[in-house]
Amino acid sequence: MFLNVISLLVGFLCLFVVLLMLFNQKPNRKTNEYLIAILIVVGLQRFLYAIEVLGFINKTYSPLKIMPVLAVYIVPVYYLFFKRLIDGTGNFNKELLHFIIPTIFILINLVFVNYGINRIFYLVYSVTYFTFNIKIARQYVFKKKSSLLDRANYQTTKTWLLLMLAVTFLLVVYSNCFLFQDLTVKMNLNTFYRFSSCVWLIILIYMFKNPVIIFGEHALLKSIQENEDEPQDFQIWNHKPLLVIEDKDKIVQQTLINRIDYIILEIKTLQQSAPLISKTTLNAETLARELKIPKRHLDFIFKYYCHYSINDFGNLVKVNYALTLIKQGYLEKFTVASLGEQCLFNSRFTFSKNFKKFVGVSVSDFVSTHGLVKDNQQWAT
Repeated sequence: MFLNVISLLVGFLCLFVVLLMLFNQKPNRKTNEYLIAILIVVGLQRFLYAIEVLGFINKTYSPLKIMPVLAVYIVPVYYLFFKRLIDGTGNFNKELLHFIIPTIFILINLVFVNYGINRIFYLVYSVTYFTFNIKIARQYVFKKKSSLLDRANYQTTKTWLLLMLAVTFLLVVYSNCFLFQDLTVKMNLNTFYRFSSCVWLIILIYMFKNPVIIFGEHALLKSIQENEDEPQDFQIWNHKPLLVIEDKDKIVQQTLINRIDYIILEIKTLQQSAPLISKTTLNAETLARELKIPKRHLDFIFKYYCHYSINDFGNLVKVNYALTLIKQGYLEKFTVASLGEQCLFNSRFTFSKNFKKFVGVSVSDFVSTHGLVKDNQQWAT
């Protein structure tokens, strides 16, 4: 009885989250349509199951109970969910190709049914796609996170990805066990719905605790603004080498072995110095001059201890300075073009391009999300 009520609750919450995502008033460029599809399937299946076993209806309306072969459509949906989660966008026409094989399989089963072949097909099909899911998850864990949004959102997305990967694993294992055992469809699905609802309840709680999953990048930017009063803290430096030291660089390494942390600390001081960065672009020449070290030493530091090239580092410092000025109310009196000039960018286009690259959203989206400027027409000009 208790697990049946949990199933009813999970079904309701899944459909409620779908409504939140569909009617989210703020623009959300990273809405994952396949997450919505998964939540609709999970929500409807458990809601229909619960009202059936609790006695509200006497007839089953569950599509998977009526036609279990439809489950083959779920497999690529989970894969495309993971791909959209990591890539952010997708080519819908290419994604449709993943549904050709399931459609052909279902059409064949309408005229010819061989349970032995069906079991082998689904086993190979589901395990293959789950292997793809693991590969996608691994790529995300090890990919370079270059923007503020990527870094701020990394731990939340990683946990979310692992939770969904665990659900996918349970789905693959249980569905294949179901196919290879001589148990009734109703009995197996009811057991699966009851216990999987507990797992989905945990996932839903995690979603509500991390609204970035539901509302996207705007929720993340909001949390960044609430938690950061100072300029954004981009993860630029690493205290250990990011790469294996090449033989040709080991002589420089021995020369700098006791000074690396000190040099990085000096660079951090320079990148936070408003009087300096408001007048000078931090490139290889200016840094070497300010630090009074040979350029080859500076190249070594950036190659092995910095997440960015020297050129990208210079642009990132400018963007970080722009964020500081925005929070200080610069755009209340001046335009975005003026802000770009103040931060030493050659043009508004170059400024906007680098701002989007490192922060993850445009200047206008960042300002609008934070509510930093009352008159949008003035600063947007």
